[in-house]
Amino acid sequence: MPEISVIVTAYDIAAYIDECLDDILAQDFEDLEVIVVDDGSRDGTPERIRAAAERDARIVPLLLETNSVGGVATAANAGIARATGRYIGFADGDDRYDPTMFGKLHAAASASNADLAICSYLNMDTETGETAEPPDAARWREIAPEGVLVLDEANRRRALSLNAVPWRKLYDAELVRKHGLRFPVGDFFYEDNPFHWFALLSADRLAFVDERLCLHRVNRIGQTTANVDAKLLRMFQHHAIIKRWLEEHGHDSAFRLDLLSWAARQLSWIGRKCPEELREDLFTAIREVVALHDAEDLASPELRARIGKRTSGLLLAARDGDFDAFCAGLDKSAGRAPKKRSASDGFGARLRGLLGR
Repeated sequence: MPEISVIVTAYDIAAYIDECLDDILAQDFEDLEVIVVDDGSRDGTPERIRAAAERDARIVPLLLETNSVGGVATAANAGIARATGRYIGFADGDDRYDPTMFGKLHAAASASNADLAICSYLNMDTETGETAEPPDAARWREIAPEGVLVLDEANRRRALSLNAVPWRKLYDAELVRKHGLRFPVGDFFYEDNPFHWFALLSADRLAFVDERLCLHRVNRIGQTTANVDAKLLRMFQHHAIIKRWLEEHGHDSAFRLDLLSWAARQLSWIGRKCPEELREDLFTAIREVVALHDAEDLASPELRARIGKRTSGLLLAARDGDFDAFCAGLDKSAGRAPKKRSASDGFGARLRGLLGR
């Protein structure tokens, strides 16, 4: 049985998969199996995976015949089901990894008997090769120097604020199996967010490796995070998935405001970029979010302090069914002059009619 199972997910990344697999196979920690799950690629990626498996017996190819609706979640879950290692790690098939990464994560987890170990990373622009700090860099600098967090309620909350990505973490396989941790499967993106919540609220200890040990490729053609379209709004479906999990596992009372804050932060950055033609969809998505919270949550001074006056106003506008106020709030957040809307203007008028206003 290998010590670490590294699950590499791939889809139409023939230009990058060789570099990624070379990085994983060059790890100074050699006791690992590399489960490469291809989600029905049509660009030659499966052939490159097969060729790599012929060169190194540690590679286990799992080649799905067709692209799945669940995308990376389906691929990651297939890898989890196949994994035999004591620890489980993940890798995006188009990213780059320092040859010491998994060894350092393993050492940190083992030394502190941690259920999870995590390192830092840099974003790398595919076109220019330039690197930049990730969005959670400031929070990382605040937390990581502590080395190990015992995950009581306060420390879980701090850890939840870090970026959700799984490919810079190492998970104790017993944690994954005992709690049945899986990525939610559906026609949406950002499946790592629920998994992040599930893992941190199930784990007892989190170990940090305060080094940048991977390069995450951004600005790549075909990359989901590069697209701002209606599909992006589906990430708000994860709010209901996480809310249900919190309720089922007895965490709702402690963490429902944290979850609402998470949804509000997504609204903040998506709202600034949301084109006019998608505002109805965004409004509908946020109404589904606020419908799962009571008036006390939405009016909470603690929530307002966390997310700010403008974003709080967007949530309240959605709660009240006030599309015009919602759009005006989006304009202010983006630094645009609010658009004047007539009483008969489109979606707002239809919604007022449904609400009897």
